[in-house]
Amino acid sequence: MKLVKNTLDNCVLSNMVQRNSDTSDDDAVKYLKNLRSLDTQTVSEYFIRSTNIINKMRELGVDTNETWDVIDQSHVKPIMTMIKEQNFSAVIPSIRQLLSTLESQYGVV
Repeated sequence: MKLVKNTLDNCVLSNMVQRNSDTSDDDAVKYLKNLRSLDTQTVSEYFIRSTNIINKMRELGVDTNETWDVIDQSHVKPIMTMIKEQNFSAVIPSIRQLLSTLESQYGVV
């Protein structure tokens, strides 16, 4: 199966890391790439759900650096710590919860 490349169009974590106000965490993107080595079903689910969330945010006009900064501050710091520590058993449930929260918040169906 072809590896999907994280982009700002299909990866909520990349958006949060690259579009927040904390420039010291930009190197965290390399940790995101490690997640692609998980099973293909989990990776595929993540990218599909992320794409739907990002598209809905764009539709609502809230795909802004300010929005991503708020999401980063409230959700991503603990996930990034888990990724850096390679605590992947905790990362996946946390990312799924984040996706569910964002889907609910932005009305993704």
